[in-house]
Amino acid sequence: MKEWFMSDPLRAVLLLVAVPSTLIMLIQTILVFIGMAGGDADVDVPADNGIDGVFGDNSPEVSNMDIGDTGLRLFTVRGIVAFFAVGGWAGLSAYSLTSSAIAALVTALIFGTLALLLVAWFFKWAASLNANGVMNVDSAVGKIGEVYITIPANMSGTGKVNVIIQQRLSEMDAVTSCDRPLKYGERVKVTGISMGNTLIVEPIS
Repeated sequence: MKEWFMSDPLRAVLLLVAVPSTLIMLIQTILVFIGMAGGDADVDVPADNGIDGVFGDNSPEVSNMDIGDTGLRLFTVRGIVAFFAVGGWAGLSAYSLTSSAIAALVTALIFGTLALLLVAWFFKWAASLNANGVMNVDSAVGKIGEVYITIPANMSGTGKVNVIIQQRLSEMDAVTSCDRPLKYGERVKVTGISMGNTLIVEPIS
């Protein structure tokens, strides 16, 4: 392993970036289709819809970044995975064609950034379709979803959950009366509606 890495470090690094990122992207896609296949049933919704960062206001690892006032959000988990997957393979292709480390890195950066922007624009468009549709938020009560941005304990703040409402994967504001924060990835059940379109959720024990 060490000999392989030392023989061509740049190619090794690009492979170590591209292959895991591609696998994660495939898993994300499969999970989205599993969620969609569940229709309006009580199913777990593990995938994010890319509108806000998975590590949002309540987590320091990755932050959202708005571009002007367009509502475009960069640095979601899905966008970052696309950046590394597309950038990694593009860099490898450029390196194989040119044997130039500079060309490979520049190509990886350009194509990775384009992938990041494309993912952000796509989910901004998807969100606009969701916002323009007529959604009966009350139908979310009883549904099972997944925490997308940490929900503070004891109704002290708002987080976000992914939940299927009327056969659409939706990202919704959520609060909880639980005495502990509900962390990213935790499965929750919608028990009520607060302030018009904010879901009240509780963890599934």
